[in-house]
Amino acid sequence: MDVKELYNQWKNEILPIHLAEELEAIATDEKAIEDRFYQYVSFGTGGMRGLLGAGINRINIFTIRRVAEGLARFIESSGDEAKKRGVVIAYD
Repeated sequence: MDVKELYNQWKNEILPIHLAEELEAIATDEKAIEDRFYQYVSFGTGGMRGLLGAGINRINIFTIRRVAEGLARFIESSGDEAKKRGVVIAYD
């Protein structure tokens, strides 16, 4: 799926007002759309870091949910001992 398709997919979803307004504000800015939708926000050794905002390359409730689900699936697949240890989620 290309960036414009992803942008339109997000734009057609029911979003929190601040995210919907952000997407509307960049409707004609192809570079801004590209920057928000060309990749998923990265997760590295320092955790997930990025700008706040709308899109898959931004930190928002949807990207946090995606990472939380991935982490839960990883822990689930790692067995009972991993489930007992728990996780730490922090922000700065």
